Amino acid sequence: MKHYGPSLQKEVCWDMRIAESANGVRLQMHKPVRKNRILTCDKPWEGNGCCYAKIFYDGEKYRYYYRGRGQADGFGTEPHHGVWCVAYSYDGKTFTRPDLGIFEFAGSKHNNIVMQIDNYCIDNFSIMLDENPACPPAERYKAFAGETPPNAPRRLRYYVSEDGIHFNEVDLVKASGAFDSLNICFWDERKECYSLYLRGLHNADPAYKIPYENEGHVRDVRISYSQDMESWTEPMPLDYGENDKDEIQLYTNGIMKYPGTDMYIGIPTRYIDRTMDKHNYQYIQDLGGNRQKAIEGKCEERLGTAITETMLMTSRDGEHFDRTKEAFYTPGFEYDNYWVYGDGYFAVGMVETAADYEGEPNELSLYVGVGPIYKAVTFERYALRMDGFFSWRADFAGGDITTKPFTFEGSSLLLNFATSALGYLRIEILDEDGNAIEGYDTGRLFGNAVARPCDFEKPLSALAGKPIRLRVSMRDADLYAFRFV
Repeated sequence: MKHYGPSLQKEVCWDMRIAESANGVRLQMHKPVRKNRILTCDKPWEGNGCCYAKIFYDGEKYRYYYRGRGQADGFGTEPHHGVWCVAYSYDGKTFTRPDLGIFEFAGSKHNNIVMQIDNYCIDNFSIMLDENPACPPAERYKAFAGETPPNAPRRLRYYVSEDGIHFNEVDLVKASGAFDSLNICFWDERKECYSLYLRGLHNADPAYKIPYENEGHVRDVRISYSQDMESWTEPMPLDYGENDKDEIQLYTNGIMKYPGTDMYIGIPTRYIDRTMDKHNYQYIQDLGGNRQKAIEGKCEERLGTAITETMLMTSRDGEHFDRTKEAFYTPGFEYDNYWVYGDGYFAVGMVETAADYEGEPNELSLYVGVGPIYKAVTFERYALRMDGFFSWRADFAGGDITTKPFTFEGSSLLLNFATSALGYLRIEILDEDGNAIEGYDTGRLFGNAVARPCDFEKPLSALAGKPIRLRVSMRDADLYAFRFV
C-alpha cells in the first residue's frame, strides 16, 4: 500500500513538484502591480533610513512595523539614531501613525516609536505575533534586535511584550550569525517549533560567482530552530538544489508561511554592486548628487554603485527552496533616485484587500520601501491576484500536465484560473494508474475566477480518500491554484 501523506486540500501552482509529466506547460512568475503610497517617511525620527518592515493582523487591525534611522551626514554608514515605529490600518490600503507617547525624540513624545535603545543604534528589530498556542499572554509579541558591539561578534537580543508596543528585554539569543539584516522568526505549527531565518556570511565559491560580483564574501540566509526560545540549533544554510549554486547576495530574506497551505515563500532582496558598469550612472538621475559623492570616494563607493531588487523563492519544508533567477520587483524608471542601494525591500507579510473595482475578487497586497537609504523612503502597496505569485501556464499552442497520485477530502473542487476568450482549461480525474474515471471531466472551461467550482457528472465526494490524479489540459491559460472543499 502506497503512502500518500496528508490529504491535499489546496495546491498553489508555484512549482512542478506535484506534476508527474508536463507537455507544453511551464511555470510562470507574475509581477505585482503598483497601487498606492501608504506612508511617506518624512518625520524627523524616521530620518533617511526607513526599511525592514513587517505587517500582520492583531485581531483588530493591521500593524505595520518599520525602522527609522538618520545618517550623521545625510548619506553614508554612520547613523546618529535608530528607532522602531508602527503604523495602523483597518483596510490594508490606508495607514496612520498612532501618537504613542512612549519615547522622547527631539524633546517630544508625540511620535509612533515603539522601541529606542539609548546605548546603541538599532539596526533591526523584528517583531512577531506568536501563534504558539502555549504562549503566555505576557509574551504574545516577541522581537529580535541585531546588535554590533565594539570589538565583539554581532549578536541578537530577544524581547517580549504583551501589547506589541511596550517591550522588555529577556536575553541574548544563543545562536551564531551575522544578524545585520531583518532576522525573521515565527512559530511553525507544522514543525511544532520556532523557526528563525537569519543573516549569515560565507566565502564565495569562485566557480559559482555571478557576473559583476566583486566581493569575496556572500550574504546568505540560514535557519535555526528552537522549542523554547532559549536553546537554538546551529544555523543551517538554506539549500537551493544542485541546479542553483549561484553565489547571490541576499540582503534580506522575507520568508513567511503562506496562509492556507504548507508552503513557505520568501521575497528576498538581491544585492549587486555594478561598479564595473558605473558609466551608466551619468544617465540615471542623482538628486542631490549623493551617488556622485560615493563614486568620488567621499563615502563608501558601494552606496553609489550598488543596486537592490527582489526575487521570489518557495519551499515545501522551509529548508529547501526554489529561487527565481528573474527579478520579481525591479527598480522604477530612471528618476528620483531609483536604481540604488536600499530600494525594493519588501515588508514581511501580506494582506488580503478589497479590489479597487466593485465586484472584482479580493487581491493580495504586498508592501515595499521605495527609494535609497539616504532620503525619505516611501512605503507603497503592490498587489497580485490571490495565490498569484506563479501559475502553470500554457500558450496558444496548448499543453497538458498530469499530477502524481494524491488523496483529498471534500465534495467540491475550486479553481483559480484565467483564460483568453479562445483559450480553455480542462480538468479530468484519473485513477492511480492514470486511467480516466468515467463521470469526472469538466470539459473545456473559460473565464477568469479565483474560486470557480468544477461540475462533474458524478459526485466528487465519492472519490474522497481514494488515490487520484488530475490531468489538466490548457490553451492560452493560467492555473494559479486549486483546492478541495
